[in-house]
Formats: sequence, structure tokens, C-alpha cells
Amino acid sequence: MNYRHIYHAGNFADIAKHVGLLYCLEALKRKDTPFFVLDTHAGRGVYDMQAPEIQKSGEAERGIQRLILNKIGDEALVKYFAAIRARRGKRLARYPGSPALIASSLRFQDRAVFVELLPAEARSIDREVESLGKIRTDIEDGYVSLKALLPPEERRGLVLIDPPYESLDELKTMLKAFSDAYRRWPSAIFLMWYPIRSADQRGMVHSRFEALGIPKILYADLAIHPDDAGVGLAGSGLMIVNPPYGADEYLRTAYQAIHSGIATPGAGYVEVERLTPERI
Repeated sequence: MNYRHIYHAGNFADIAKHVGLLYCLEALKRKDTPFFVLDTHAGRGVYDMQAPEIQKSGEAERGIQRLILNKIGDEALVKYFAAIRARRGKRLARYPGSPALIASSLRFQDRAVFVELLPAEARSIDREVESLGKIRTDIEDGYVSLKALLPPEERRGLVLIDPPYESLDELKTMLKAFSDAYRRWPSAIFLMWYPIRSADQRGMVHSRFEALGIPKILYADLAIHPDDAGVGLAGSGLMIVNPPYGADEYLRTAYQAIHSGIATPGAGYVEVERLTPERI
């Protein structure tokens, strides 16, 4: 696998994914009982915004740096900006990956496992991520970890599945792994990220998830270009299974703020809707 997330760290898709992740983590903390988090494709802990790869792609410049400039005071993004330690009038020097955001959200009674296939990326998590909770990094195939680690001893928790989509079969592989994991732990919150490259591909992703026959699925799509603009990544989406109360309304508001802070006026869209009902 050649994919390295450092080229894309801090882009609009990262922002959308992390805003959804943080909302779900905050919702889990509404109760005192412990929870467990599994991050199946963790990447590294923290990304240096001056890294050559980030400078070369320019995606963070058009993403998080532009959002801070335009939306630092927006009420819907206050907790997100606090989590990444953004400051008004200051360029962000380091962007936290999902392991750092998860770790910073844990309480002493909570636990997380970060799974990363690339050893160098996994070692960076161990070096750079600290937590009040109990954390561990495994060098492993993330899909294998779904079988090995679920269900956990904790009765509550969250699973983030964020594959690189390098393979044409990635969606099929992810859907199979997710549906198996859901059968083992149907009460968990599942967050699954997917790219939006065209209108047909987006519709296919939605229909494939709907066909699983799993209730309580919310999709949250954010595009900064038209679906068929031919720019590679027009947008990105999250499928959220068992979304916490208020997720629909919050993500619509937060994604609109992200969109207005990054996208060219009139380009792209925000769409947050229920894909499947409460019961099937």
C-alpha cells in the first residue's frame, strides 16, 4: 500500500470527518460509564503543517488554514477549533490525526485501540499521543482488528473505519467488514468515511449501505465542487450508524459553516439525511 495520509492531512475531508468524530465522542461522554473506541486505519498521531508532503499538495492550505482564517469564531465549530488548538490570527503549525483527537477525548475510565498497518505511522502515534484514558497502538490490518477486538468488554463505544480507498474493491471489503462487526456489536456508533468523486459513485455508495438492511444510518455529505467536476475529490461523506441524539441538526449546521468557509460560493453542497429508519 502506497497511500500516505500526510499529503491530505487538514484538507476539507479531514475536517468534515473529524467534526463528526468529535461530536460522537462528546455524546459518549454524556454518561459516566466507560466506553471503547477502535480506529481501524489510524494514520499517524500528529501532522506537521510544514512537512514537504503537505506543502506539496496544498490541501491543508485550502482546507484547515483557510477555515481558521474565515470561521474561527463560528459557534458550530468552537469545539472543533478547540480540539485542534486553533487560534485567531494564527496559522496552525500541527494538525492532529484521529488518534490524537480520540485520545484527547478519553476520560480515565475509557479505552481506545489505534490500528495502523504502516509501522512508521504507528510508531508516531506512540511517540506523540497521550491520554487520560487507556490507549494502545497495534500494527495490523484494520479489518482484521474488527474481528479480533469486537465486541469489547465495555458496552458502549465507537468504531471509526477510514480506509484509503486505493483498491477498486475497497468499498466491498469495507462493507463486508462493517456488516460482520455490526452483527457482533450492534449497539456501537460506527463512523465510516468515503470519498465523493462523481454523482454516480456517490449514489452507489448510498445504495450499497442501504442494501445492508441496517437501521439507524445517517449520511453526512460535504462537497466543495460539483459531483462531476472531474477534480478527483469533489467531496466526502460519513455514514454514521446509531448516530447520537442531535447529530443530524448539528452536522448540517457545522458542515454549512465548513462549506461557506472553504468552498467557492455556489460550488458544492451539504446534505445530511437519514439513509435508513429507526427500525427495519
